[in-house]
Amino acid sequence: MTYESITLTAYQPSENSLLKPFQVLHVPKELRGAFAKAHRSGLADTPEDQVKTFPIRSLNALLPLAAPDVISVGRRVSMEDDVPWLYAHHPVDDRIVRGLLGVWLLGMRGEEDLREHAYGLLMRTALPWRTKFTDLAGRTLSDGETAQPEPPLYHLLPDYVARLIRRRGEFRGAGGRPWSFLETPTTDRRAELVSWPPRGDLSETPGALFSYVITITVQTVPFTSQFRLHVRTGVRRWVTEVNAQGTVYTAGRSASVHVITDTQWPGVSGDSTRIAIHRLRYDSRRAEHTWRAIDRPDLLPAASLVRSAVDAADLGRNPRKYLDGLAGIRAGIPHHTTMGTHGVGAGLMSADRVPLMAWIDEAISPEFTRTPACRRAPWPTKPSNAPKKILAPRKAAEADRVRILEHKKAEQAARESVERRRLLRDALGGAPLVARVHWQEEATRDALITSLSSLLDLPTPDSADETHTWRTPELDVILQVRSTGDIGAALEVSATKTPSNKQLGEAIAKRRSEIADAINDEKGPRPLVALVEIEKDFKIKRSDSKFAVRLGYADAEVITQFLQTAVDKALIKNRPHRAKMAWIDAFRQLGASRVPRHTFVDTFPGDLQYVAVWMAKRRKDGPTRQAIRQLLAIRVRPADGVRGVSGWIADERRWAPYPEYLLWLAKGVDSHASADEIAADDEAAEDGTQSSFSQWDKEQKNLQRRTAAFLRPLLAQLRDRPTLFMVHGQNLRGGWPWLNNGMVMRDHIWVDDGDPVPVALWGNRLRLLRVRDSSRDETPQWYATDGNHGIPAGLWPLTEAQGERVFYSSTDRPGTAKKASIKARKEGVRTDRTGKEVRDTDKNAFNPNLLEIAVLACQHGEEPGEWAACVHQLRHAPDIDAPLAFPFPLHLAKKAVEYVLPNPKDDA
Repeated sequence: MTYESITLTAYQPSENSLLKPFQVLHVPKELRGAFAKAHRSGLADTPEDQVKTFPIRSLNALLPLAAPDVISVGRRVSMEDDVPWLYAHHPVDDRIVRGLLGVWLLGMRGEEDLREHAYGLLMRTALPWRTKFTDLAGRTLSDGETAQPEPPLYHLLPDYVARLIRRRGEFRGAGGRPWSFLETPTTDRRAELVSWPPRGDLSETPGALFSYVITITVQTVPFTSQFRLHVRTGVRRWVTEVNAQGTVYTAGRSASVHVITDTQWPGVSGDSTRIAIHRLRYDSRRAEHTWRAIDRPDLLPAASLVRSAVDAADLGRNPRKYLDGLAGIRAGIPHHTTMGTHGVGAGLMSADRVPLMAWIDEAISPEFTRTPACRRAPWPTKPSNAPKKILAPRKAAEADRVRILEHKKAEQAARESVERRRLLRDALGGAPLVARVHWQEEATRDALITSLSSLLDLPTPDSADETHTWRTPELDVILQVRSTGDIGAALEVSATKTPSNKQLGEAIAKRRSEIADAINDEKGPRPLVALVEIEKDFKIKRSDSKFAVRLGYADAEVITQFLQTAVDKALIKNRPHRAKMAWIDAFRQLGASRVPRHTFVDTFPGDLQYVAVWMAKRRKDGPTRQAIRQLLAIRVRPADGVRGVSGWIADERRWAPYPEYLLWLAKGVDSHASADEIAADDEAAEDGTQSSFSQWDKEQKNLQRRTAAFLRPLLAQLRDRPTLFMVHGQNLRGGWPWLNNGMVMRDHIWVDDGDPVPVALWGNRLRLLRVRDSSRDETPQWYATDGNHGIPAGLWPLTEAQGERVFYSSTDRPGTAKKASIKARKEGVRTDRTGKEVRDTDKNAFNPNLLEIAVLACQHGEEPGEWAACVHQLRHAPDIDAPLAFPFPLHLAKKAVEYVLPNPKDDA
């Protein structure tokens, strides 16, 4: 079925004004002054006139635990005015609030006598709650005509809507069972509801429990005059089982615990409509779980206002017992994918989401209404060189149809193999492809050999001494097969205590030099690429050797591609597919990828090039422990064939071929700096520490200066050729703040402290597009408006207005989800076409990311939709079966991060 429109899970206020009463905590001026004086006394290196706020991040972290019904609307509080920052729907016991402020104050950096004075003043000062009416539809328009909500609304409006949904009562899904929701407090700008209690009799796996979860955020869309509410629905799976050691496995990280009690215990707010959030961590020395101490830098070490009524060690050993309820208390640990498999599949299907969203529609009406449906754009959605869908004659007999289809598929595969061999020949300048496979399992070795032979349609090889040689008219191939051995072994670090950064750096440098020296000392053909089978997770996290392996091979001029060992049934089953994709990715790194070719040959310049910028992000680096950000730029010139992909070496102001660029990135990595990055990741994941605001502010300004210094010469040298410049908003806006919705202006570009400059002044050949994905819920969920509410692929303008600048890009289901039923649902039993009863609770839902494409700048008279359609087409790479998460040039830029960071993540 071809769907002509999609419905977004997005809402907007029905009226221009929506006044609602809140309770706000009044902090008298004298007390604020005492807070300010104490805080300033701990900032000796910062001029007093530059310290105008004090941080409350650590105080906010306590609220979900001790006062879940209090809403904080900021991370910093002004010292000078009495603008409130603590809100509630009803007055909260001032003993709780006073206690929280006391813990925060005594842990503040500063002179002890000033902190004690402020503490004494706090204990004897009245902290009254006052009624304040707030306009939940309040907004202003930016210079670019984008609606900007009043700052407190990012917290207050989601919380208000969550209350409307909870008060709606019970939701009855497809299975007919009632589900009630409770609010869960959060420390970021969103509200969340979880169905409670969890249900467990819907899965074929005994004991598997799940809840519905609803998340609400306030979002803006560029060039639109009204902000939006994005409502995201999903499932929360609960931990009910323990590992072989008899405890819950948390993958070395702290885990949240949802706690609700029938009766309050000392120190905890008693609003039973909200769930309190605790944090659980595993103490390896005691071999049991404990409650994580509230030990952020600006709190007293191990200070905790709440002594939980739940025994952490017992919860870790008996999670199901607490989920079922114990002495009036229920406690649940949300399941995370790092904990292993679960009997309930991830995500919600459309058959679940549609009735749940209809129920939410009723709950928040008439104050909020759905945004209009988006209709399909008229332009082609696939590039001109996308593989054609193979069809057999409809009137042929079934046996003939199968035979004809197989014949056509074989012909197409043969053509693609010849083209792939020619691409590799051209990329390597006519030299042989010399590759090496390091294997741990024989099945992986065989799969890699078979996949290479199939992808390149190679004849029978000449084999001797673990070396296979193939000769074809276009390309000679030499494959060296070796055991992974010590190359992929864990780094030599302490197994009993956390290694220091120095020790870890030495271990990385040692493995790096061992690999490079071994390759340099070898006789015979040197490999150009190495495919290494290696564990994804190491028993000792910091002993992970993958990045050391990559750096060592790069030092020897060899690029690398990793293949995970098959540790479960799913990985064993899809081993052939993973082997195929490993080779495809290796060819990409060698520069032998086919670039998607747009269909706008009559309207776009023939020499059009694409440039994409991505920021590799590291929290800390080197002995200074300062945050580091490295900017990467990739240029793609489709008309130049395999020579058309290159990377920008900013220091030399030149473009280098993609393989050379990847090796250059790796050679610039310091082993000890990598150790600092790994440690920084671990520390931040465990205790959530953050740099001080003054340090963060200084780092941000420095980052913005460096980003501007990178962008200016890059943009300047693009004047000589038509260019489509693309960026990822969530990834780059920290260094390029102009990308924020509140700052963008149509057909202008701003890169420094001056005013935005019309794009024509950057040259009449430049266009700028920004994409955003669903990170931080910035794009909504969606489904087809009509019929079975499927998930159609296509390009969808935000409105049908002439010159619309904002579009949504959706793609086909990947091969792993092709057989998923459109009628599948998490809850209840359905009947399939054969009359068989089916449960889908254990199935993963396919919820593709909706990519927003904003045409920020194009030339006068051009159709923005055509440029958006071009970017959508670039998500379909001819060599890759599944659509890309980002357009091809951004995909290449993001993949290059693997040569910069030890553990590259989706850091948007």
